[in-house]
Amino acid sequence: MTSRLVSLVLDAHDPERMAPFWAAALRWAIVRDEDGEPSLQPADGTPFDLLFERVDTPKVGQNNIHLDLTTTSLDDQRRSVEELLALGGRHIDIGQRPDEGHVVLADPEGNELCILAPGNNFLAGAPRLGAVNADGLRATGVFWSLRSCEVELSSLTFELAVNNPVLGYPPEP
Repeated sequence: MTSRLVSLVLDAHDPERMAPFWAAALRWAIVRDEDGEPSLQPADGTPFDLLFERVDTPKVGQNNIHLDLTTTSLDDQRRSVEELLALGGRHIDIGQRPDEGHVVLADPEGNELCILAPGNNFLAGAPRLGAVNADGLRATGVFWSLRSCEVELSSLTFELAVNNPVLGYPPEP
């Protein structure tokens, strides 16, 4: 069976605050389920949506996965950063070098994302959500390189997906 990502799930203390931030970041629409909970519907052909899972536990450490967002010009990158800062985002340092063309931000609850410079060869021609980027660990690469698995993935959480023993990750050394 081929794996298919249906939803990306983001832990959130306050989904009502997170939805407008991520809607602006991704340029997707906020929709509500039958209980009134917000989620984001793609507006760019991305084959999965973004859900917010209400949690009480605080975020600890850097996420294993973050989103890389593309821009069309330096003005678009600057405006994107300004808009996300106004919505509660903040600049963070994860070890990026000053000569790198991307801007690293955290959302209002500390989840990392990158606003890439235009002309980025890595994601040339990609939509706004250019990549769901992994942390570089071998286990993460193995997880994302799977062509098939025994269970269909119906959702993926930022914090737990690559450390899920049910799916067999991380693999034994």
